[in-house]
Amino acid sequence: MDCDDGSDEEFCGSCDFEGHSCGWNDTSKDVYRWRLERANVTSVPGHDHTTGSPRGHVIGVNGTQETSIYSEAILEYYVDKPGALGCQIRFWYHIQGERSPTSHLYLKMVRQTEPKELVKISKDRTNGWENSTAFLGNQPGGFKLVFSTKPPLYPKDVMLDDIHFESCWEGDEPAGSDVLTCDFEKDTCAWYRDHTAALMWERSNRNGPGYDHTIGKEGYFMFIAAKSGLNVSSTARLISYPQQARGTLCVSFWYHIYGTSIGSLKFITKQAGEPESVVWMRSGTQGHKWRFADLTFSSDTPIQFILEAVVGGRSGSIAIDDVEVFHSENASCPAEKECTFQGSLCGLQADLASDFPWSRTRGAQTGNSPSPDTDHTLGTELGFYLSAQLWRHHIGTRGRMVTAVNEPTPHSGECWRFWYHMEGRAELRVYLQTLGSPSSPPSLLWSRAGDQGEHWRQARATVLSPNAQYQVIFEAVVGEGSQRDIAIDDLTLLNGPCPEQGFCDFEMDYCGWVNSPPAGSGVDWDWVSGGGRFMPPVDHTTNSALGHFVIFSADRGEEKAHLQSERVGAVERACLGFWFYMEMWSRGLELSVYVNETEGLRSVWSKAENKGQIWHRAMVDYKTTGTHQIVFEATNLNKEEGGIALDDVHILLNTSCADLLPTTPPPPTTPAPTPPPSPMDCNFEQGLCRWVQGSSDDVDWLLHQGAQVNGPWDGPLYDHTLNNKQGFYLLLNGSGTKDGEAAVISVPVDIQTTDVCVGFWYYMLGASVSSLELLVQAKSSRAVVWTRSGTQDSDWVKAQVTVSHTDIMEVMFSGRRDTRSTGFIAIDDFTMREGACLEQNPCGFESHTWCDFDVDVTHRGRWGRIKGTTDGWDHTLQTDSGFYLTVLKQSEEVAQILTPELDSTMEMCLRFW
Repeated sequence: MDCDDGSDEEFCGSCDFEGHSCGWNDTSKDVYRWRLERANVTSVPGHDHTTGSPRGHVIGVNGTQETSIYSEAILEYYVDKPGALGCQIRFWYHIQGERSPTSHLYLKMVRQTEPKELVKISKDRTNGWENSTAFLGNQPGGFKLVFSTKPPLYPKDVMLDDIHFESCWEGDEPAGSDVLTCDFEKDTCAWYRDHTAALMWERSNRNGPGYDHTIGKEGYFMFIAAKSGLNVSSTARLISYPQQARGTLCVSFWYHIYGTSIGSLKFITKQAGEPESVVWMRSGTQGHKWRFADLTFSSDTPIQFILEAVVGGRSGSIAIDDVEVFHSENASCPAEKECTFQGSLCGLQADLASDFPWSRTRGAQTGNSPSPDTDHTLGTELGFYLSAQLWRHHIGTRGRMVTAVNEPTPHSGECWRFWYHMEGRAELRVYLQTLGSPSSPPSLLWSRAGDQGEHWRQARATVLSPNAQYQVIFEAVVGEGSQRDIAIDDLTLLNGPCPEQGFCDFEMDYCGWVNSPPAGSGVDWDWVSGGGRFMPPVDHTTNSALGHFVIFSADRGEEKAHLQSERVGAVERACLGFWFYMEMWSRGLELSVYVNETEGLRSVWSKAENKGQIWHRAMVDYKTTGTHQIVFEATNLNKEEGGIALDDVHILLNTSCADLLPTTPPPPTTPAPTPPPSPMDCNFEQGLCRWVQGSSDDVDWLLHQGAQVNGPWDGPLYDHTLNNKQGFYLLLNGSGTKDGEAAVISVPVDIQTTDVCVGFWYYMLGASVSSLELLVQAKSSRAVVWTRSGTQDSDWVKAQVTVSHTDIMEVMFSGRRDTRSTGFIAIDDFTMREGACLEQNPCGFESHTWCDFDVDVTHRGRWGRIKGTTDGWDHTLQTDSGFYLTVLKQSEEVAQILTPELDSTMEMCLRFW
């Protein structure tokens, strides 16, 4: 027989042992050794695995051979050629003996003298032939595979048969090589470790982030860590097999890059006959949090994916989780939440009404153009960005790019973040165009004019369009001079409104601040979380070890770091507020604040002392007559160790710091106004007010007191208004004389607005109490707007219902009971107010504001607010008038919804239906 590559089987390793041992050699030291023999040498199993015949051959160790405590049967095969990515060895084995002590069969890889255990089989005996597999991967040639076993206490026969190398030759692809969607909970799916790299990705559930993105504390992810003694250039790679091109491939994954000195994570593609191409990269710490990346690829030829991590430093880790790869059904992927322009324009198109389009390009454009030398994503000349190439166009002309259509925003809005590069005289403007009303002009969200220097700078614009789809427009306006250009890169969509201009809490990144270290001894401010020597244990924003800040870490060198704001126009007065932390051995570190003006740096504040392990607040007034920047400078004066940290920086223009100091408000001279009572309000202490018993119902509601209650099913012991036995409430005893009995009580409505808020307290208790309904009677219809049935709670429960009906004539309560009912229904403290109900705790999603819940835009799935139907009631009102949230379409996409921010200083209980 021949090997898969056409060579003689004696030299290929795969072996059924029918003719010879195929290059597997016994190198045992004594008579306890492997022998090629017929399967009938033993009565169990009595046949080989290949042919199922007693005359078939196996290679085995006879348990009756003479042995010593040093005996070991060794079977070796030398591999001199590299394998393919999915290379693995599969074999069948049989263990047989009369007594129970366990026998051990090992498969090891030995390169030079270092053994690596691949398989360990420990069994008393097997049930016939059993198989096992060991993964080899693309190991470089020059190693031995070694099967070994030592004699147990009592004789055991050990046999091997049908050893096969699978998917080891170039061009072989293992089954499932297209399964790249992976949460790493069981294995690495079809992502293969590159054994030619200096470092291996580890599958872990403990290291690095400490928790995975899929399920949290116990979940698995792929991980590498920087550590002492490890070469900083060490690289780990996960590689896929080439994926067959079927139009558009959509790729997304979550990544965690954190540490004061950590390298980079790259997403690389490779196509046949072409060099590898880096299409996405993040370098340095990205915060102690999982972040999302999504990419789009269109290819006519198979495309191979590589996830590469470079250690890059001495402290930190890199992790990935929840990779998703799928072919698009409609030739387009979901809109990318983070557009790097590496693979496409991410749906941006030229506005046909503009004077010229922008171009997706990379590197410096011409020898004398002001275009950036590198992009923002990769920081290299190979990285792509979007350029207006203004030097090619006439003064006053405009180039516009328009995004794809976006779904309506959450009610709190969305934050569009991007990086821009502007040199020369030009203007960059960002507009919002809501759809559905084409006559309305675009509204300006953000703008910058003039030279902004050679740095990439961050911009943020809040988009608020909760009721309509929208597009974002990027417009470049050509100014005077030939040295002019505008470029943008790394568009990102975030939940909620953007922070105010000039504010940075460093929770997401550096915001618009950039490192601009002085030449020579300059270093960077690092972006980190709490913990470590000469570092705050918690940040100032969140007061936790997970919060972020920037820090200058001094290490006995003549070091200086500059953190520079974006350019700001002239101001007659401004206030810079920030929190700082300074810890050192003595007084060797200095923190200074400068205003960078045309004339140079002007000092406005400084500190040079050990301030201890606590955050301190600073507020600095300044003014300037021209365009300027704020610069934080940290200096190591005496070559000592220590740290200076910054957090929660504000730049407030046209404001003095004195205006921001807290003041004690005078005591109120009059109580805060409360909404006036309506004629329909009633606490039943003075009777039924304007409420009228129904004339055509079966039984009346009773005006009742707790003092009249004799047993647990007779009614509440206390009313809600006075909270004592003397207070009154409405009561319906649950036990009826016939099935379907109803008690109805109503009040005429004097409020004539579209929305009214009905509030009341109810108490329903009993083993089989029936139902309570709130109804509204209009001129032409009657509708149930709220209902409950069965025991609700052993206490008074508050209800608030927004009623949106025109021409409401009456509001009524209808209580029902039957002969099997026990218990009671009680009502107290009815109110009615103009307008929708404002209190949303608990949140029934009855209001169009969604109680300030937000859809998480980092996921592709969407939640929607849906009204109930006759076949599907909501839980709040339990009618078809109520609303609830639901995922808008069936798919495998994740849909997340975020609560409003909660005060986490105390324990709380979250309950939902």
